[in-house]
Parts: sequence; structure tokens; C-alpha cells
Amino acid sequence: MATNWDDHRFFLAIARERSLTAAGRTLGVSQPTVSRRLEALETKLKVRLFDRTQNGYELTAVGMDLFETVQRVEGELAEANRKIYGKDQDLTGGLRITCTENFLNGYLSPHLWGFLGQNPGIDLSVICTRSALSLSRNDADLAVRFTRSPPETLAGRRLASVVYSAYAARGPGGDRFTADNQAEWDWIGMPDDTYDQIFAGTRPPESRFKHQVDSMAAMQSMVRSGLGVALLPCYVADRDEGLRRAQAGTILDPKLDLWILYPRDIRSVYRVRLFADFIIGLILADFDLFEGRRPL
Repeated sequence: MATNWDDHRFFLAIARERSLTAAGRTLGVSQPTVSRRLEALETKLKVRLFDRTQNGYELTAVGMDLFETVQRVEGELAEANRKIYGKDQDLTGGLRITCTENFLNGYLSPHLWGFLGQNPGIDLSVICTRSALSLSRNDADLAVRFTRSPPETLAGRRLASVVYSAYAARGPGGDRFTADNQAEWDWIGMPDDTYDQIFAGTRPPESRFKHQVDSMAAMQSMVRSGLGVALLPCYVADRDEGLRRAQAGTILDPKLDLWILYPRDIRSVYRVRLFADFIIGLILADFDLFEGRRPL
């Protein structure tokens, strides 16, 4: 029996969230509904898609094959929608987005040229801040935010997890930081409660910050200059040719996910809808990068 795209939406949500409750929250339905849909899909396909473990729902080998296929189709659909909107609508006017400076500089900025080249009538404004701007008060039209608890007043979608690893400079200055001398590493950090919690939860108790700066971009720059080692998000650091992973393995931030958010009453504005689909397509295409699984 053939499956439909709605079946696949539920499957993708469970695969990304690894939890029926979290998947239900993302889809806007109850946990029992998600459970019933998964049971029906596995019965329909006559395969087991997930193993139920202490760490949540883990994809089986068959489930992983399906995940890669369905994720690719999802990206192609988002791209098709983007092209349709771009051809069939008069896309003009202002568009204000807000995201962190690190996300803009480390990932999004190179992609904006393509979007604006295809939509020259859009006047784009980017507000780089970690503060929670009020989209309901029209501070911005759309937000890309790292959070686990997006406001219920906003519409949106969880896009990816936030995965970190330890990075050092590639070449002179950084070659003194090896897996064999971790106790002697000079750590670089920043005065941020969330970052401190990630660091404290993954480093030996005796590890301390030797240097501190007030932004992720500055921390990345200091690491690139060979001044120390830092925990950095893989989606940024793995693309930086001046950096290398100082040790194997990645660290999942249990408190933050990447979300795209917008006011519920503005989703019908085509330029907002178009940009939202553009962002979704980018992240889906680079999902392995955000999860720290892209070959180095």
C-alpha cells in the first residue's frame, strides 16, 4: 500500500526529535496521534523504522534509508515551492529577518546573494541580535533562533539540533593541541550561561577558560589564530578551512535547537513565505553539517 506525504511528515518529525512528545509538539498534534501514525506507517510498510531505546527513538537501518530519501524529497519540494513563488508572484517590498551574528557570518550570508539575485524586488534588512525581538510587535518579519521553547504565539518549525565539537587551528599555533595533551590545552570561552553549561557538562572538572571573549565569532577568530581550543558549533567550524577538530566526537546541546519562527498572521505574505521556504531548503540540504556528520 502506498504512503502519502503526510505519513512522511510524521516520520521525519520523529526521526529529528527522537521523541513522540517532541514530534507532536513540532507537528501541533498530541503524542498519542504521533504514536498511532507511526504504528500505522510501520504496519503499512511492513518494516520497523525505529528502535525504542533509553535515549529515545533511534532509526533502524531501513529507517535511515527512508530518512535520507524522504529528507531529499522534502528539500526538493521546498525548492519547487521557492521557484513557483518566485515566478508567479510579484515579490517586492521590505523583509526584516533576525538571527545571531554567528549564524549570519558563519552560514547564511553566502547564500543570501542567490536569494536576492532571484528576487531583486525585495529590500532585505537583517537584525543581528541574540535578544528575543517581538515579532508580534513587528520588530521583524521572521526569526531564525536557537531555542528549545519557542513562543506559542508564533508559528514555525524546528530545523536541526545544535552540535558542537572542540576545535584548534589548522597549522602553526594549533598543532600543539593534540588529543594526548588535553590537560594542557588553553581553552577559549565566552561569558554566557548556556555556553558555560555546555562546557562544564563535557569537560574534565579541572578545565578552565584561559581566555574569554564576548562573541562566538571572536572566539572562532582566536582559535584560528592558534591562541587556544574552543567548543564551536559544527555547522560553522567544519566549514572553516583554518580550523580542525582537536578531538574525535561531537557534543549535542540538549537545550538548543534551530528554529525558524514568524507571526501566525504573516505566513501568507509571499515574501515571508518564500524566505521561510528558502531557509528550510538550505538547512535540509546541510542537515549532516548541522549534525556534525559531514565528512571532514
